[in-house]
Amino acid sequence: MSKRRANADPSSQPPKKKSYVVQLPSFGAENEYDNQTPINSPSTALSIRQSSSGDVPSLVSISLRAFARALLSLYETEESRERTRRQLKALPELLVTRLLSVLRKEIPTYLTHGLLVAYFIRGTEITLTGELTGVTNLTLHAIPDNCPHLVHLELRDLKKPSDDVLSSVISKLPALETLILRGCTHAGSKTVATAAQCPELRVLNLNYTTPSASSVGALLIACPKLEVLKLAGIPKLNPSVISSWAKDISSAEPSDEAPLQQLMSLKLRDTGLNDSALVNLLGLTPNLERLDVSFTQVRSIGCLSSLTKLRKLSLTACPLNTSLAELDKIPDLPHLEILHLGAIGVNGSPTLTDSALYALTDVLEPLTRLEN
Repeated sequence: MSKRRANADPSSQPPKKKSYVVQLPSFGAENEYDNQTPINSPSTALSIRQSSSGDVPSLVSISLRAFARALLSLYETEESRERTRRQLKALPELLVTRLLSVLRKEIPTYLTHGLLVAYFIRGTEITLTGELTGVTNLTLHAIPDNCPHLVHLELRDLKKPSDDVLSSVISKLPALETLILRGCTHAGSKTVATAAQCPELRVLNLNYTTPSASSVGALLIACPKLEVLKLAGIPKLNPSVISSWAKDISSAEPSDEAPLQQLMSLKLRDTGLNDSALVNLLGLTPNLERLDVSFTQVRSIGCLSSLTKLRKLSLTACPLNTSLAELDKIPDLPHLEILHLGAIGVNGSPTLTDSALYALTDVLEPLTRLEN
């Protein structure tokens, strides 16, 4: 190949490329847009974005979970064990309740009687459940000794404690405001009679316990401040005894606080309740907002006409009369937000026909607050 001549004509050479330099403002420097307000936007700079608190757990929750998962390893050496004990002793009462709740989910079988009594049976709120295999009668008896001013006691699904043991524990806790005994199958008449001696009782959950109907009726009269009452699955509740409660309450001596007048939530699910017994009882509960009579013998929706403040109603699996004439008797419930009507029928056969469903829809249309 021939070499290019050194003195070649400059016009014959390709032109040089031009370089383009973009002049950017200094980082953070003020510009013409800084003082302008966007069109159709509020003048304030405050964010209006709604944060979702349910997606991200709080730092406290994360710390409690981390501690619960590390507790077993913290007890491996004497040095770390003593340090952990001191930290548990110094834990505020509010966090003690929350930590125990986390430990029930993470390592329920590790919490022995000694560990529970030493570090967790204290404060004004105690919750012990069936997952905690270390709970014994001695654990329960330690509750009034460690917490004489207890206001919230939840003993859920404890199958072993006898009626006598539960009664003995509650008898030493006169300041109780909340008592939850759900699933304590041996909680019977003695336990309920003792609970009736707690004049400040506001929340009582006896779901799936075994007291007599008469002991429950006596408690309703003795505890006029009750706001929440749950009696689901108690085998001895039939229409006659429930109606007798209303008679006994009506004939009780007048007082400043009439029984059931403050009741806002009532659960009689899976009992022998029927229309007449329900009408007698509801006549004494003018402030009721939540009612669950699922899996009972309630047939007429019209018997709820006195519940003008009702917000939630559960009629699941009730043998409701869904004739057009009966549906016309549905009372005006202006505050109703939640209505459960699943599995309506008799002996497993559904009675809510298409025509009845259409009629029901028309009746419910004026209930503007109904959400579910």
